[in-house]
Amino acid sequence: MPNPDRTARPPRPWLRRAGLSTALAALLTLAILSGPLGFLARAGIDFALPLRHALFGPLFPPEASDVVLVAIDEQTYHVAPFDQTPKVAWTPHLARVIDAALAGGAKAIGLDVVFPVTLDRPDLLRGRDRPFLISLRKAADAGRLVLGEAKLSREVLRPHAAQRLAVRGDDNIRLLNLAFDDDDVVRSYIARYPLEGGGSVTSFGTELAARAGFPVPDRDFLINFNTGPGDVPTYSLGDINACIEAGDGDYLARAFAGKIVLIGETLDIEDRFRSTKRLALTEGDASRDPPRCRVAADPERFRPLGSRSSMPGVLIHAAAINTITKGAWLLPLPLPVEAAVAFSWFVLLGLGFFALKPAVGALTGLAAIALVFLGAVFALEGGIVVPVLPLAGGAIVLFAGLYAYRFVIEDGGRRRIQHAFRHYLAPALVDRLAEDAGALRLGGERRQVTIFFSDMVGFTSLSERLAADPERFVEVVNQYLTVLTQAIEAREGYVDKYIGDAVMAVWGAPLNQDEAERLAAEAALDARAALDRFNAEVVVPVFGLKPLGTRIGIASGEAVVGNMGSRTRLNYTVTGDVVNLASRLEGANNHYGTHVIVSGPTAAKLGPEFLLRAIDQLVVKGKTRPVPIFELVGRAAEVGAERKALIERFRAALALYHDRDFAAAAAGFAELAPADPVSALYRERAERYRDTPPPADWDGRYTLETK
Repeated sequence: MPNPDRTARPPRPWLRRAGLSTALAALLTLAILSGPLGFLARAGIDFALPLRHALFGPLFPPEASDVVLVAIDEQTYHVAPFDQTPKVAWTPHLARVIDAALAGGAKAIGLDVVFPVTLDRPDLLRGRDRPFLISLRKAADAGRLVLGEAKLSREVLRPHAAQRLAVRGDDNIRLLNLAFDDDDVVRSYIARYPLEGGGSVTSFGTELAARAGFPVPDRDFLINFNTGPGDVPTYSLGDINACIEAGDGDYLARAFAGKIVLIGETLDIEDRFRSTKRLALTEGDASRDPPRCRVAADPERFRPLGSRSSMPGVLIHAAAINTITKGAWLLPLPLPVEAAVAFSWFVLLGLGFFALKPAVGALTGLAAIALVFLGAVFALEGGIVVPVLPLAGGAIVLFAGLYAYRFVIEDGGRRRIQHAFRHYLAPALVDRLAEDAGALRLGGERRQVTIFFSDMVGFTSLSERLAADPERFVEVVNQYLTVLTQAIEAREGYVDKYIGDAVMAVWGAPLNQDEAERLAAEAALDARAALDRFNAEVVVPVFGLKPLGTRIGIASGEAVVGNMGSRTRLNYTVTGDVVNLASRLEGANNHYGTHVIVSGPTAAKLGPEFLLRAIDQLVVKGKTRPVPIFELVGRAAEVGAERKALIERFRAALALYHDRDFAAAAAGFAELAPADPVSALYRERAERYRDTPPPADWDGRYTLETK
C-alpha cells in the first residue's frame, strides 16, 4: 500500500504562500474597483494635494485665474451701506456691481446668491429692485449672466419671479448643487443635470465657462483645486461698492477684464462644504489677495474665522470653472491599468509579508505606502489620480490578514512542531523544521543520514558504586547525558533516543543536512571536550567520583526514517544497517582502545580539517563484507606534533602489515604500543600472522565478535 505522505505531499510553502497572496490580491483588487469603495480612489487626492503644493507650488498663480470672486464676507456686513440693511434690500448695490463688471469687461457673471423674496411690493418698498432687475436684463441680453438656484429635498430654492422674468426665463438660471462622495466631501463637479423630459442642461459652473467661450465637458469631472494663498482673487463686496461710488473705473477694469465674475457668500457658517482641498486650505492668509480699492482689509473680518476643514461653495464653483478653462482635468487611471497596478501591488506586498517578520513587514509596508504616495503626488501633478488610499488601506488589510494567517495557521503548525521536537532537536534545527513543516514526512522514507552512538565508559562500575544511592546515580547519569545532548544539539543533531547511559543521535533527518558528517564529527569532539570539563568541575570535586568517559561510533549511509511503532504509539526514528553499524563502531572502541570511530563513508566527507587514522577493515557481527573504519583523532589544527608523528609511524607499520611483512610490522607496532592501544593490538596480530600467516587471499579484514 503506498504511503499517502509520499504520494500526496502538501504543497511547498512558497507555492502555498504565492497562491494565497494571489487570491487575496484578486479579492482586494475587486473591492477597490467596486462601486461602494470607488470614492476611496478619489479620497487620496485630499492627502496628495498638500504635498503637491509643497513640491511643485500652486497649479497656477492667482493672477492667471480665469475666475474672480466678489465676496459677501464678514467685513461687508460691517461697512456702509450694508451694515444697517437686511440683505434682501441689497439689490440696488448688487445692480451697481453687475453693471461695473459688464463695463469692466467681464466675460460672464454668476450669482451664487439667491433672493427668493423681495421688498419690491406696494406694502413695503415699491421699486426697490428696479435697478437690480434692469441690470439683470442688460447682462442677460448680453449673454453674460447666470443666476443660481438650489434644489432642496422637496423643492427648488429659486430667484424671485421678477428676477426670472428679467433674465428671460430658465435659459439663464442653473443649479448650484454640488456632488458629494459617500464621506460628504466634494471632489467631483456635475457637468450636466438630466431633465425629466429627456436631455440635459449644464450646471452653474459649466454654463459660466461656456458663456466665457471655453469648451466644456459633457460628463462629471474631478475638480483640480489650485493651492496657495489667494489662489482665486477675492474682492470684498463692501470695497467694490465703495470703489464704484468713488468712480474708480480703472480699478474695476483691472479687476474684471476678461474674467468670469462670481458673486457669493464666504461667511463662517453658511454655504460651506468639505472639499478635496480641505487639507490644503489657506483661507486665513489674505496676503495674496488683490490690493483694496477704498475699504482697507480687516483681517479679522475679511476672511472666515470658522473651521478650516470647509470652504464656501462659491469657491468650489470657482475651482471647477478654472479646471474647465485651464483644461486641468484630473483623470483616474483607466480601469485595466488600475486593476493591473492594484493586483501587482498586493501580490508583491503579500509575498513580502510572508518573507518578513511582523515588525520588519510593518516597516516595509509603511515604506512601500510612502513611496506609492509620493508617486501619487507626482502623478497628480500630471493630472492622473492614483488610487493611493485603496492601495494603502488594502495593504493594511493584507498585512493584518496575512500575519493573522501566519500566526494562526503557519505559526500554529510551527508551534506544534516546536513543542513536539523541542526535547529531541537542537533549537536551531527546530526553527528550521518549523520554517518548512512540509519537510517532516509522516510514515517511512529513505534518507541519507549520519548516525551517532555514544556510551558511557564504566557505567556498570558506576551503577554498582552508587547502588545504595539511586537518586545520586540518576543525577550523575542525567548530567552526563545533558553534556552529550548539548554538544549534539549545538551541532544541529536530532537526539533520537536514550538507552540507559547510551545516546543515539541523527543528522539528515527529519531535515536534510548537507554537512551531516562534519556536524556529527564536530559534535563528537565537542562532547569529549565538554565531558573533560564536566569531570574537572563537577564529577570529581562535587560527586567525588572517578572521571567519566565516553565511546562514540559514527556511521553514514541510507536508512529508513519516519514514524514507527504500533497503532497506539509512534516514535519518529531511524532504522537500517547504518544504525547497526554505528552501534557496532561505538562498541568497537573498547576493542581498539579508541574514543571515536567513524565509518569509511563518514570519513570520506570530513576533509582535511579533521585528523583521521585508518585502523581496520572490520567485519562486524552479522555481516560478511569488511567496512573500512577510522579513528577520529581530532581537529587537525589542534592535534600536537607528537601525536601526528605517532600516527605517521603507525601508518608506515600498517603498510608493512598489509604487505604481509609481519615481522617488520610487529617491530614497528612494538615501538608504538606503550603509548598507543591500537598499535599494541596490531603488534599481537602481526606476531600471530608472523608465526601463522593468513591465507593467500587475505585482504586485511578482521572479524570482530562484539555486542
